[in-house]
Amino acid sequence: MTTETMTEAQTLTKGDATIELSVLNSATHDLEWVDIVTMLNNRGAKLELVTRMQDLWEKTKIIAGEVVNIGRVILLQIWEFVKTNPNMILGAVIGAAIGALTLLIPFVGQFLAPIAIAIGSTLGALAGHRIDKVLCGEQVSNSIFEDLITAAKRFFQFIIDIFGALRNEYFADGF
Repeated sequence: MTTETMTEAQTLTKGDATIELSVLNSATHDLEWVDIVTMLNNRGAKLELVTRMQDLWEKTKIIAGEVVNIGRVILLQIWEFVKTNPNMILGAVIGAAIGALTLLIPFVGQFLAPIAIAIGSTLGALAGHRIDKVLCGEQVSNSIFEDLITAAKRFFQFIIDIFGALRNEYFADGF
């Protein structure tokens, strides 16, 4: 199954999920942390973000007798999301930057900046998401809340489907 098919599917069978997870896991074997750091650095990611991502990168779980690089799979899916939704990410960055300009307001800027950054990055991401939808030929609604929901679904659906299908058998003892 492809990512497009998986996003449209409501649920996966346990067998399909196991195959998908194996395919995703095999894609992580050729990657090194240095490659990811280079990609993130080229995209302008902050060192603090990269450091936090390294902890996730190293997480593994034994599933069906196979060591699965869960952290790598998740990070690769996030990377794919960023590549396929560039305007959403760019919108969030621009919104956060505009919100950060609130710090320049004398006396009250330091109090307003966190709120302005949160609102700016959210609205920027939603505006970028709308652009990404139009570029993909999808219908755009007039509701910000609907866009927020579709953005969240687009971001998490693939991973949710895979781990949801495997949850009862392989993750009964927790993560």
